[in-house]
Amino acid sequence: MFGLLLLLLDLQGASIIRPGDWEYKDLIAILLTVVSLIVTFIGFIVAVAAIWGFQTLRSIAEQISVETSKSGSDSYFKSENFTQRVDAAITAAMETRARDAVQDALGASIVKSDAAPEHQVRDEEWRD
Repeated sequence: MFGLLLLLLDLQGASIIRPGDWEYKDLIAILLTVVSLIVTFIGFIVAVAAIWGFQTLRSIAEQISVETSKSGSDSYFKSENFTQRVDAAITAAMETRARDAVQDALGASIVKSDAAPEHQVRDEEWRD
C-alpha cells in the first residue's frame, strides 16, 4: 500500500511539487495518512477473521452437540432403566383406566350417602 502511494505520488504529484516546497509537516501528514490506512486495513482483516472464526466455531460446536445428544439418547433408549420406566408408566396408566372404568360402571348402581333425604336438610348442630 505504501508502495502504491509512492507510485501515485510519483506519477501525479511529483510534477506539481516544486523543489523546496516540501516541508517536514507535509511528510509527516503523508506518513500519518499511510499509517492510518494500514491500521484500517489490518482492522478490517481482523474483523473478517473474527466473523469467519466465530461462524466456524459455532458450526463445529453445533455439529458436536448434535452428535453427542444423538449418541446419549440412543444409549439411554437402549438401557434397561428406560424400558423399566416405560413399562411402569404403561402399567400405571392401564390400572388407572381399568379402575376408572369399574368406578363408572358401579357409580350408577350405588346410592351415595349425601343423596339420602335426611342429609339434604340439616337443622341440628354437629356433635361428636
